[in-house]
Amino acid sequence: MIYASRVQSIERTFGVLRAVSAGGGSVGVSEVARATGLAKSTCSRILASLDELGIVERIDDSGRFVIGAGLVALAGSGASPSSLREMARPELLGLADRLGECAGLAVPDGRDGLYVDQVPGPGHVQVTDWTGHRFPLHTIAAGLALMGGWSDTDVAAYADVGLEEFTPCTVTTLVGLRQRIGEVRRTGAAWTIGEFSEEIAGVAAAVCDPDGTAVASLTVYGPVFRFPGGADTSEIELVVREAAARVEARLEG
Repeated sequence: MIYASRVQSIERTFGVLRAVSAGGGSVGVSEVARATGLAKSTCSRILASLDELGIVERIDDSGRFVIGAGLVALAGSGASPSSLREMARPELLGLADRLGECAGLAVPDGRDGLYVDQVPGPGHVQVTDWTGHRFPLHTIAAGLALMGGWSDTDVAAYADVGLEEFTPCTVTTLVGLRQRIGEVRRTGAAWTIGEFSEEIAGVAAAVCDPDGTAVASLTVYGPVFRFPGGADTSEIELVVREAAARVEARLEG
């Protein structure tokens, strides 16, 4: 009976782990419970234990989880949001200080960009802390930067599902999306002006792993009334690209 109980416990744990892995990004306790058929209390307890071991990682106060650095280390490849945050944090601090606006780190989460870290800017007027929030990739600079490495087929498949309109400035057609991604491929940076919020502008550059796959993006954003303002946008792009390149170098190391 003791053996059977232990086997059942292991099966439940692996079931929860598979549910987190299959989520394609971050998942909540309710989603894990639906995927496994286990009670939410059971899933919550297992996730808490896995979090303590570093196998999964809780990324925000709302209780969403991703695969953790411990499992990534066991797998021998890739980078978790935890390790990415650690490597990107100095660059976020530098961007916020140099450009005077909030700097954030986003990772791909299915059709969304998931913000996993943010450093506030020094200004009196601040944008919302988006850590733990997800937005459709086509609506945010961080998402468009991630899409810059996609094939035309992948872009078309994404658009085929529909492009949600957040504001009148949101790109909502395949033609428009292709044009925007073409700009990202040409410049290495993505801009959005009032596209997921009419009051916010942002710029981002992708962070790629040694295989060339975009695993995250560094982004800077602020109120449209002052960002980018009269600043040289090419210079801003260069600063963000260089910061992303330094994170890439840490990934390779």
